[in-house]
Amino acid sequence: MTFSSAPSPRTRHGRALPIVLVVLFGGLLVAGAWPRLAQSRAREAEREQVNTAPTVFTERVRSDTTSVPLELPASLAGLHETPVFARANGFVRSVRVDIGSVVRAGDTLLLLDMPEVREQARQAAAVAEQTEASAALARATLTRWQSLAKQGVVTLQELDERQAQATVAEANMRAAQANAANLREVLRFGALIAPFSGVVTARGVDVGALVVAGAAAAARPLLTIVQTDTLRVMLQVPQSAAVRLHPGMKARVQIRELQDSTVSGIVVRTAGAIDPTSRTLLTEVHVPNRERRLLPGMFAQVAFTVPSAGPSLRIPAIALIVRGEGTLVARVVNDAVQLVPVTLGRDFGTTLEVLDGVNAGDALVVNPAESLSDGLKVRAVARGGGKAPGN
Repeated sequence: MTFSSAPSPRTRHGRALPIVLVVLFGGLLVAGAWPRLAQSRAREAEREQVNTAPTVFTERVRSDTTSVPLELPASLAGLHETPVFARANGFVRSVRVDIGSVVRAGDTLLLLDMPEVREQARQAAAVAEQTEASAALARATLTRWQSLAKQGVVTLQELDERQAQATVAEANMRAAQANAANLREVLRFGALIAPFSGVVTARGVDVGALVVAGAAAAARPLLTIVQTDTLRVMLQVPQSAAVRLHPGMKARVQIRELQDSTVSGIVVRTAGAIDPTSRTLLTEVHVPNRERRLLPGMFAQVAFTVPSAGPSLRIPAIALIVRGEGTLVARVVNDAVQLVPVTLGRDFGTTLEVLDGVNAGDALVVNPAESLSDGLKVRAVARGGGKAPGN
């Protein structure tokens, strides 16, 4: 009898089934545990990220003693500007200048015809001659009476009367001479002379016009002259810079209409007192203008370099935090944020002056986030790279 050693198919299937079940169970176990493992790792990474201190960039508060630039608006004016009036009534005989005419001191501007004054001067000269003759006769008579008084022919009373008559005649002569001289001076003003070198900027009369003497309400200026070889620049300097402004300080005057050309000037004087209304100091700057490129009345920008009154604290403008509780900065001390209120001074654009709240060398957070809070632990990095020293 012969026996076969090969297992039957049913036996092979019976042995493989547990293995397949174990493998299938293991796969299901792995498939179910893998997402939970990934979620656990994600939560752990998120927890580590939350617990890690955020990185902030800082800059130091610095002490600055450099000069402060100051730019102010101003207007140009002639060094001297005057209206020209007639000294006596008369008619314009000739006008020798017009607007834009360049004149020198002593040049004749126009001539007046004053017939009434001329006749008055002749009359005054005749009266002066009469009084001179009367005074001469009175002196001669007094001399004769003095001689007679020595001989005892006349009394002292009569001599005193002759002395008084001679004194009155002398006084009348001097008065008549003064009146004649005054009218001669008035005649001399028939030729109007330029008081200084400059440019005629206005003309108010023509030939044949009747002019009135003086600057009365009915009178009008015949001409206006402005000295333009040197211009004055009048400007109002704020109180913060006024105390450090002094005569002799240099200034730069810029006229935009002249292709932004800059002209050097110098401070010649100040008002010496602050205007209580505007809290500004009236300041005068002189600018040379021999080529007459600058015109009186122009608008200009005047720039000064004002010396600093002493060391001042400067912070970057991007470190400022403005919140409901006020103006703050975020200071980093021992890797922790401190929100500090500050009192600001002048604004220099990229930097700000701080009057109170911080000290020189303090590390301040620049471009602070809205979420920045007091006591927050941070990793401070000095702007430009590297860990902020001292943190």
